[in-house]
Amino acid sequence: MKKTNTFGNPFNALKRGLQCFALLLMLTLTTACENQEGIQQVSYDERIDLSLLHQSTELEPSYSFAMLQGTEEDTKSQQTFIRYLSRASGYSFELVNLANSAQIAQQLGNDEVQFALLGIESLLPAIAEYGIGPIAEAVVPQHEGGVQAHFIVLPSSPLSKLIDIKGKVLALGSKSSLSSALIPLATLADSDIPLHALGQLSYTGSNKQCVSALLSGIADVCGVSAAFAKPYIDSHQVRLLGSSVSYPINTVVTNLYTEEEVQKKLFETLQKLPQVYKQLSLSGSTIPGEFLAIKKGQFSMLSEAFSRLKISELEP
Repeated sequence: MKKTNTFGNPFNALKRGLQCFALLLMLTLTTACENQEGIQQVSYDERIDLSLLHQSTELEPSYSFAMLQGTEEDTKSQQTFIRYLSRASGYSFELVNLANSAQIAQQLGNDEVQFALLGIESLLPAIAEYGIGPIAEAVVPQHEGGVQAHFIVLPSSPLSKLIDIKGKVLALGSKSSLSSALIPLATLADSDIPLHALGQLSYTGSNKQCVSALLSGIADVCGVSAAFAKPYIDSHQVRLLGSSVSYPINTVVTNLYTEEEVQKKLFETLQKLPQVYKQLSLSGSTIPGEFLAIKKGQFSMLSEAFSRLKISELEP
């Protein structure tokens, strides 16, 4: 029997070739599709919304500035002051009102607030307990003066200068009084007059009782608040023997964690406050109109005396 040659027909050969090519093409496309699975397709028509790049975030730095809570008018003045700090410094500040200075010191220590306006009687405990650092002192009108102690004697006293106090009886006010105990004691230490060089040291309990001890002859010298002593000096009932340095009533302070750059910028902003004080309508408010730089070691003697005497709270 004669065999038929399939490939001998040219049409059959062409048909077979096309079928093989189609099969090979299908296999290639299937493999390519499988390899493309999981590859992210990018549309070049889609673009990033640039506004998203400029949305504010919670990471933007903001600094809290604490002040004692006062009247409604006090709060308005404080808010105006804080707005000025923010706009003039370029940093964001927010006002925190607290009921007392002890809360302010504690929140400074915990970094819940970064800056504050503190009175000197609150500043010293804050330095001792939390390492709070003064930045600028508030300037007060000349007739008001700062916090200062006077050493007074009777007009007939033979004492002429502070060093003459050695061997004499010194009366002070309350043990926790800033102006009639702590400042006089720090002044004696700075004048190289140790307490053991005194004939006697007596705490009377108040400014008034201290002056009474002097007038009655119980004490040779009385260390008392300068403001309290002034009328007695003016009426010539007593004579001024010596004085301590004058300390600022209020001070802008910061804690251990605040960046030095921010501290410097805040101080520069405080220095410019007198230029806009009236325009901000702060005249007559509780906000000081001028601030000066803190001198190096300005509070060193007082803070050391405070720690040495283990006083927990100070009276003005």
